[in-house]
Amino acid sequence: MKLIPKHIVSALVLCAICISLTLAQTAQQKKVIRVFLDVRESNFDKSSTVAINTLNERLKTAGFHVTTNKREAAVIVDGTIASRSSAVTDEVKKQGGINAEASASIRLLVGSEVIATSVERTTPGDWSVQQERLGEDRLIEVAALVADDLFSLDLIPEVTGVAAPKTATTKITRPAQKKKPRRGVGFLEVVGLVQNSAPEDRIVAALKKYGIKFKPQDAALKELRNAGASEAIITAVKSSNVLV
Repeated sequence: MKLIPKHIVSALVLCAICISLTLAQTAQQKKVIRVFLDVRESNFDKSSTVAINTLNERLKTAGFHVTTNKREAAVIVDGTIASRSSAVTDEVKKQGGINAEASASIRLLVGSEVIATSVERTTPGDWSVQQERLGEDRLIEVAALVADDLFSLDLIPEVTGVAAPKTATTKITRPAQKKKPRRGVGFLEVVGLVQNSAPEDRIVAALKKYGIKFKPQDAALKELRNAGASEAIITAVKSSNVLV
């Protein structure tokens, strides 16, 4: 039997190692979770996009890929956001002033399964004489409330110890409403923590501490695995207190 030269054997071994490493890296790669916004927005019954833009910006800041192709999206955020007139005092009326409030009714879908909902509403604040601008301010406020409910960035520093990414601020006519006390960990928050390589034990601890505010249905668990969630995290999600 003819012996294979050592340099060829070494080359073959090196190639085998490279292939193994490539396959291992490919297996460990996390799927990018694409999100599609299917939100109908109106400002005093006129078409608007300021709330949608706010949600889009917050999703991107949180590290999600917002797609314009609904068919390729793993997660869909749909629903309605609208601003409307609110009552004002006679004194404000005399000065030609108006007030407004905004509300949002949003669903979070994975595939065709609704796993979470968010219903938010602003309260009338400082009045204005510019109806459209005031309505836009309220829409921005309610979009921020929805974002905080579905994927608040404040969990990132708590779990990872790394400061959360800053969001661009938009000037509004009054201070934004106070954040509500945390009530459960959202689906997108779990995805975000996994994709930010937060320590597994800290993610599990946060799930035990806060519970979850989404339904751990099969489609949701599948997407968490696709995002790179370990079985320990999946088990913690399945055993967490569901707050929906």
